[in-house]
Amino acid sequence: MSGLRETAERLARAGRLPLPPAERKTACERAANRLADRKGKAVGPSEPWEDFLRRLGDSALVPRAIARRDLRRMVGELWPHHDCDKVAPATLDAAVAANAKSVDRSLLTAYLRHFPLDHPSFDALRAASELTAERHDWPWRQRGQQWRLWDADNGPARLARALLTTDNPLLTLREAGLDGDLAHGGYVADAIENACEQAGRARGERAQEMGTRLIALFDRLAIGGMEALLAWALLAPWSSAAPAADYKDQISRLLIARIGDPRLAAAKWSAIEQKIADWQSSYVSGSITGRLRFWLAERNVRAFFSIVRKTTDRQDQWDAREAFWLGYIEVSAISDAWFAFGRRAEQLAGHLARDERVQYGLVSGGADPSHSALILSIGDLRIAEWSHNGSCRFWPDATARHPDKRLSKYVAPPLYQDRYDGNLLRTTVGPAGFQYVPHMSMWEWRFSSIIYRHTGIRHPVYGAGM
Repeated sequence: MSGLRETAERLARAGRLPLPPAERKTACERAANRLADRKGKAVGPSEPWEDFLRRLGDSALVPRAIARRDLRRMVGELWPHHDCDKVAPATLDAAVAANAKSVDRSLLTAYLRHFPLDHPSFDALRAASELTAERHDWPWRQRGQQWRLWDADNGPARLARALLTTDNPLLTLREAGLDGDLAHGGYVADAIENACEQAGRARGERAQEMGTRLIALFDRLAIGGMEALLAWALLAPWSSAAPAADYKDQISRLLIARIGDPRLAAAKWSAIEQKIADWQSSYVSGSITGRLRFWLAERNVRAFFSIVRKTTDRQDQWDAREAFWLGYIEVSAISDAWFAFGRRAEQLAGHLARDERVQYGLVSGGADPSHSALILSIGDLRIAEWSHNGSCRFWPDATARHPDKRLSKYVAPPLYQDRYDGNLLRTTVGPAGFQYVPHMSMWEWRFSSIIYRHTGIRHPVYGAGM
């Protein structure tokens, strides 16, 4: 701060700063020199930046000599224009020397809006902001002290903690002077990135509390461009535990809306995974996407039984089937799930699926139109369970494709399809290892045995079956 005051006093005495040698001039300086002899008057804020520099001419290199209006624009907008890096120190010196609230306000706004951490004059901008905030009796003095706005290392983290402990983030930003367009500026963006990092490191109830507020923050501020960090912040805390069902639903809805369904938008999620791996060397590739896919599979399984339960008279039958398949959910064994309605079933219960916010396909031909199928993946095993008395089908090595096209209809049904051939889902023939097993006496033990033989996964009640 003392250095800036000395600079201000020196500029008050000096008439002109020396120009840099011609061979060292930047494009910004050359643009000013080309029309140095042209005169003009200031235009409105819509004046293009290059036109603004040309109008200033030689004066752009000596900011102290330009009109105050132009100085406000210069100090407020030069930061993204790297060709103007060399004139930034002189511009800051002129702004400090002006000792005018309007210029100081532009300087503070430039710091908070751009927060140009990588700029060579960032430290000077930060120091000038602190000096000018303190020298007037105005709200920025108290805001700077309370929120440590001029502490570039710790200020954003302080704001991040406040945003993660309030139910009204917009009020917090307003109290810090960071509402309006500054809410979408660089300082707030840095704080939100810090908030994501804090939320991603939290665990248990604290993670859910911070995540809930992070979701509200992203929703209310319409924040964009931080999808990878947001996905990591919301999903990383749950590597060894699961949050409450309604919170999982909040996370799923937000991430699907912002990025896409990982089951249907694999390329987008692959890019998200790569970004996370780039800034976190210890990250296990696929863990974030896999966690969300498991949550969606769990939701589909629960939704399937909830919907069928509302459309069947055989409640006893569904108690047993639901308990059995949810057992594999409890041990995190079902990696994917998708279900398909017969045409009549869709007419009767499609609205229930939409209420449950689940996607589904339709079954055509080869099956009773009032029936529905739940298609599961456990390890490499693909399973088709039916809503009525049909047998359950098991296809081994679900990712394989038969080399003989004549037998291609025997391979496992793919997931996430809009349409399914009922003949395939109800087939009685298939590749080696394929089985179809009716829901007869002790069917749970037989199903468990098939699943264990192919995947090594035990049911929490029936173990390895019989």
